[in-house]
Amino acid sequence: MLKHMVGRITTKPGGKPEMGEAFVVDRYNRPLPKVRTSRSDPGEGGHRQLPPGTINILHVHEIIQLYQGKSSNHPGLMSVEEIALKFRLEASVVQNIVQFVSLPQDEHVNKKEEN
Repeated sequence: MLKHMVGRITTKPGGKPEMGEAFVVDRYNRPLPKVRTSRSDPGEGGHRQLPPGTINILHVHEIIQLYQGKSSNHPGLMSVEEIALKFRLEASVVQNIVQFVSLPQDEHVNKKEEN
């Protein structure tokens, strides 16, 4: 009954008996995509230079600490304009970072509250 429904079942040529051990591989000559990460690769000075106006998560963390005056690199508070000059960013970008991004709480603060 199945033979009548399906018809004659045959295999396509090109298997191991016809081709031997060789197999056909199409060449894929398309160029690889650009690397669009801001992760630092080891290079001169241990890190890759990012283009001006590009920041990574460590920079965001440092911007918030500088604005709050908690940075170990700079004593006291820094204004938005000073931070923008330091990181070569527009002041509006720095203002948005300090206004809308917050740092996670320190782990030792959470442990003290639990005890």
